[in-house]
Amino acid sequence: MNTKIGLITLTIPQEISPIPEKSLNIMEQFLKRAEESLSRHDLEVFRIPELVNNSEIAEEQMKYLIDKKVHCIIIMIGAWPSPALAVDMIGMLNRRVLVVLWAFPDDTILSLVPACQFHGAFDDMEIKHEFIYNEPEDAKFIEKIRTIANASRVVNELNGMNFGLFGGRYIHMYTGTVDPLQVKKVFGVEITHINEFCLMDEAKKVEEHRVKEFSISLHDKYGDISAPADIEDRAIRLYFVMKKLSKDHKLDFAGVKCMLEVQGSYCSHCLSVATNINEGFIVSCEADVNGALTMQILHLLSNAESGFGDVFAIDIDRKILRLANCGTMATNFARNPKEVVFNEQYPLVPGGTGIIPTFVCKPGKVTLARLGRKKGWYVMQISSGSAFTPSKDQLTKGWEKLPHILINMVGDPENFIQNTRSNHMHWVYGEYGEELKRICEILNIDYVVC
Repeated sequence: MNTKIGLITLTIPQEISPIPEKSLNIMEQFLKRAEESLSRHDLEVFRIPELVNNSEIAEEQMKYLIDKKVHCIIIMIGAWPSPALAVDMIGMLNRRVLVVLWAFPDDTILSLVPACQFHGAFDDMEIKHEFIYNEPEDAKFIEKIRTIANASRVVNELNGMNFGLFGGRYIHMYTGTVDPLQVKKVFGVEITHINEFCLMDEAKKVEEHRVKEFSISLHDKYGDISAPADIEDRAIRLYFVMKKLSKDHKLDFAGVKCMLEVQGSYCSHCLSVATNINEGFIVSCEADVNGALTMQILHLLSNAESGFGDVFAIDIDRKILRLANCGTMATNFARNPKEVVFNEQYPLVPGGTGIIPTFVCKPGKVTLARLGRKKGWYVMQISSGSAFTPSKDQLTKGWEKLPHILINMVGDPENFIQNTRSNHMHWVYGEYGEELKRICEILNIDYVVC
């Protein structure tokens, strides 16, 4: 979905004080410059060309912007508009659409003067907003708007989504469990619970020719698949079943328990989860709902794969974070698919089996995040770093077959440890820390940067 911006200008009614032609032209030019500047940065702008100066026009134009489902509304403050106009307009919005007050530098209009009044009134009335005073071509102006609008877009996209939870809590893992009512209230996400044994039942119904065709494509794409053929067959079937059931239940993302039951009596979900994430459908393992919520937020922000890994180790002196996982990392994280080898799963549970991708994630800047709760309320851990290609001796000894990502941390490792509230951590390539902070502010949840 495109990030959508509404752009509207408020000014004083003509009957109170007629606005000179010169001033009208200045406001119109600033409005047009803002539209052109924002549009050049992949933002879809809906500009209201008419200067809004009374409640009837304000209501009509706000209905138009709401109908366009804009994620952020920029209110450009012109010549002495009434704050009541803006307050009434904002009252028409839902709480997930962000508002920006924009005062523009100009000695004729003196936009900053009334804008300061608006800003004070909004603060007093607890109206969430951002106050900006910049030229429309200013890099700071563009970055602030882009960050705010993308955060609002993610929150609005997440609202109304359907999360499919296959199975229940895994070995008393408290930090992955949630209160469904709280998830609905905070994130707007519905949780649909599905018995994970449906996956095994449906897997047996997958046509043999589909399994064979997919197997051929796997062998062509990746470096090697060394797992036994019968295990590969079951893993592929679980992939097709996840796609089918997610469609049947109209799921937007999902989580699977996997261990102990499914992995112990049929096959692990590793291939299914990794491949689904490659294709844009986020799945967490070990029924980690908070992990899935974090991954989905990162995915919506970046329009790319998001990662799921265990916090295996931290070299505090060298500031190196090592994340690894039983096998559900998206193989798109690899530098080259030919570097990926599928091996048989470690015997993590009695009778357990599966196939897992073995690789190290590609170098690049990453943003890390994890939703957790503290005293019953949500808090997001946000961090950053740079993934790098390690030497063999830097991989976790005894677990070399697992997919890994190694990260040079930007923040303080000790602070990171103290704020890590789960065995699972998540990441996406790129820099999205500011957007994550904005998302937390919209959702009224805490965050800590470490």
